[in-house]
Amino acid sequence: MAVICSICGEANQDGAVTCQACGAPVESPSQPKKGSSEKVLISLFIIALLVIAAIIIAPFLYNSSSNGRDEDDSDKDGMPDVWEDEHGLNPDDPTDRTTDPDGDGLQNYEEYVRGTDPNNPDTDQDGISDGLDLIPLHDAAINIRINELRIWDPIDGLFDRDIQDPAEATFDIYVDGDFVGELPAAGPEEVSIDTMTTLNWSITVNVSDDRSHEVRIELYDDDTIGRDLLDINGLDDQDEGLTITYYLGAETIGRTQTGEGDGYLDGNDTLFQDEKDAFVSYTLTTVDVHNPPQ
Repeated sequence: MAVICSICGEANQDGAVTCQACGAPVESPSQPKKGSSEKVLISLFIIALLVIAAIIIAPFLYNSSSNGRDEDDSDKDGMPDVWEDEHGLNPDDPTDRTTDPDGDGLQNYEEYVRGTDPNNPDTDQDGISDGLDLIPLHDAAINIRINELRIWDPIDGLFDRDIQDPAEATFDIYVDGDFVGELPAAGPEEVSIDTMTTLNWSITVNVSDDRSHEVRIELYDDDTIGRDLLDINGLDDQDEGLTITYYLGAETIGRTQTGEGDGYLDGNDTLFQDEKDAFVSYTLTTVDVHNPPQ
């Protein structure tokens, strides 16, 4: 490859150090350094990966910042501007954090945290003010479910140990002292003696959302001979039914409380006649009265 002299323009042989015409020093054309093209390709590949990653991650970062509690809050009162605008508050006035326009006992910031309406004293329209409502976004009810039943003793006859006829079982349910229904709803159902039976009988009762409630369960054998109260308590010689204090929970539905009672545990059977003991298990659940479990 000829080397052109930068002084006189004479063409010199490749590798020449001085120009054969004018004697001026000449330089051979520079060669690309080994590996430089590979480095360029690797750099371009890395840049492409970073661009793709940014495109994928950006929407998630945007959603997390726009949907969370870190939204724009011009007056720094803990309530996003959007929420304040939607509810007629001033996003530039920090003092409205502590006002209570609907008079329900909750300040605006508390309404924001609980998800209630600062302009409606009873957001779920259940008759209980938001400030007193344990579950302010739902009209709460208690679902009372009888899961299993085992009647230990024969029911009818003078000497019950000789009688193996099935019982006609039915439960009376009370809430806060008021009778609210019978299980099963269709009336007494035949249940074998000394056999654990799965029932899943349930009733849903609308209750006040501002306090705990007392649920009472009584078991009867109800047939043509008569209606006999069976002992499912086992802890109280004077009370054969079960009385349960139930707390609805806080803020939302879904709280569950399970339990059982076994009348056999009190040991009140006599030599000639059993006390008519039974075992029962139950579940109490806080539900929305407008969407009860099936």
